[in-house]
Amino acid sequence: MDIDKTIKLAKGYFFYARNLAAGKVTNTVLDLLAILDYRLLIILSSWHPSHDARIRLLRKRGVNVSEKAWVDQGVWIEVTTPQAVVIDDYAKLGYGVVIYAHDASFNSVIDLPMRVKNTRIGYNSAVGTRSVILPGVNIGNHVGVMPGSVVTKDVPDGMVVGGNPAVIMGEAKDFGLLWQADLEVHPEIYFDHPNPSRAPSTPYDHLVTWRKAGVKVRHFTELRTGTPFDYIIEAKAGKAEKVH
Repeated sequence: MDIDKTIKLAKGYFFYARNLAAGKVTNTVLDLLAILDYRLLIILSSWHPSHDARIRLLRKRGVNVSEKAWVDQGVWIEVTTPQAVVIDDYAKLGYGVVIYAHDASFNSVIDLPMRVKNTRIGYNSAVGTRSVILPGVNIGNHVGVMPGSVVTKDVPDGMVVGGNPAVIMGEAKDFGLLWQADLEVHPEIYFDHPNPSRAPSTPYDHLVTWRKAGVKVRHFTELRTGTPFDYIIEAKAGKAEKVH
């Protein structure tokens, strides 16, 4: 018996089991708090540790968010008029994204009414970390918004935008082809990841040829987490070395 491997597996799986149990208790308590206090509902719709719970709480607030969308922690979606925000299937919002649908800038300093416009994130579009989407903006389908962008106007389908204010940087398909070309040159830095938030099909599927070409990349289970989960990786890596 390999004692070192056994100890590593025990540590890793104990950590996993402990977090599963603690997670269930935490989720139950937070869900109860969200029901009792609307202020906490708003906060937890951004910070709840469970992704499914964040989607559910956003919908409870009135946000028109698809259950198939991905909303990271720290996303702040319109509080005053949440029903004016639409997030379509397979849209993805990175950490710290802010989405507005109302503008009260003049209303707050002079006797002018507040303005509300529907704001939409389209099918299979991705909004990068700490980007801001302003009221009335329509992000089209298959769009990429680079991290830190401030989007002030509509973005056509299949485009990548970036900057403050955001401008069109190019077509999404061209960025995808550049990514594929790089992975063919440096496959060792790429990890195959069966992402559940990925759309089942896109207009660019015919351009994705690396699998047919037989390019070998690493599996995502090799990724380090900086937690005791790494013990499991080390144990399995040791077993693989002995096999070879």
